[in-house]
Amino acid sequence: MRHLFAVSIVAIAVATPAGAAPAPKESWGKAGITLQQYRQDALDCGLKGYYADISQTQDAKEFARASRQLDNLQGNFSTTSNSSSATGPATTDVVQQMGQFAATQQHIIDGIRPEQRFHSIKQTLEATTGQCLSARGYSRFALTEDQRRAVSKLKPGSDQRRLYLYQLASNPAVLASQRAVATSSR
Repeated sequence: MRHLFAVSIVAIAVATPAGAAPAPKESWGKAGITLQQYRQDALDCGLKGYYADISQTQDAKEFARASRQLDNLQGNFSTTSNSSSATGPATTDVVQQMGQFAATQQHIIDGIRPEQRFHSIKQTLEATTGQCLSARGYSRFALTEDQRRAVSKLKPGSDQRRLYLYQLASNPAVLASQRAVATSSR
């Protein structure tokens, strides 16, 4: 399940132009941290979020349930489409069966609300990462509009972007004046 989610995120990332990535509204920082430790903590905590076990979440269970329903539907469609009990012209029966199959399939997919479930799973993974960073003494801080504008001009994943965010994240004055208010959705 996690790999399906990761593949979906990778597909979205690949389909989105690099310049279109929005600048974050918040980041994490720790006063006086070295660049090397900042990057190592980001990697360690990012991996904790990535590898978080989501298999027992309600969202994952709903995806698994829908997957089983779709597998059963496919099996039933294959069996039905191979039967020879057609009452009308063969092409009419096949078209009706395909239409019914597509409608049922879409109903199953719509029923689990995949966009909301992926969003919820993303929040779970981000919360795991955030808990790791908090445990290491980091705190969230809000980026100002000027800072967001500056970040948006830097290529995601570039050393320049990392360095810019590190300079903000390790600055005690920035952390004190821009501390993010904790929200219940995280």
